Amino acid sequence: FATVCGGVYRILIILLNLKDQKFHLLQCMLLPHSWLWRWSDFATSFMLLTTTCDRILSVIFPLKYMRWRSTYSYIAIGLPYALSALLSMFAWHRSVTKYAEISMLCTNVYISPIFYMFSKYLTAASSVLSVILYIPTIFIVKIQRKQMSHILTNSQIARQHRAQVRMTMTLAISCFATFFLDALPRAMGIYGILDENSTEAGKQCEGVMQVLFHLTKLNSIINLFLHYHRNPALRESVLNVVRMFYI
Repeated sequence: FATVCGGVYRILIILLNLKDQKFHLLQCMLLPHSWLWRWSDFATSFMLLTTTCDRILSVIFPLKYMRWRSTYSYIAIGLPYALSALLSMFAWHRSVTKYAEISMLCTNVYISPIFYMFSKYLTAASSVLSVILYIPTIFIVKIQRKQMSHILTNSQIARQHRAQVRMTMTLAISCFATFFLDALPRAMGIYGILDENSTEAGKQCEGVMQVLFHLTKLNSIINLFLHYHRNPALRESVLNVVRMFYI
């Protein structure tokens, strides 16, 4: 939603030939997509890490995990969103304390450069960690399967094997999408920011490398539908949160 709003706003500014007009930093931050972007950027990567941690808990403590009530769902989903909201508040510091003007395009990197770099490094680290932590999860599942094989019947072993294959495939697809559509674009985007020259013309719009950050939104959509479709526990958690708004 924030990306669509930001895109529509910038297209209108360009079509109306207003990109050379100036806005104060605070005016830029007050635009809905500016502060929504700051929140959603953190939330995107934090939820990827939360999903990974959720899968690890379901593997290490399977029986306890199945008994956990909907309170766990609210905490697991609400905590990263609340933390994202808290961190995004720091984006307002420069716009409130410093009087400066930039192009009406209100490019995020020029509203608060230090915060922008901090957010990209933190979210990139979170995305990479969400991929790395999937690796021990697969090994834990294999170890547990070997330990349980001598007390399970053939039909139970077959069901467990199918469940393991399904989860492994889900994790593999998720890791592939997250690495190439989130972790790698973030890393390349950060490198592009450091390598670009800060010319006056460049301060009107984002560099080419920074456009890679928008791929993270595509990764979020893919992971949401992937886990919602293939993970009953996560699907129930999402539905619990949705039901909360209709009670």
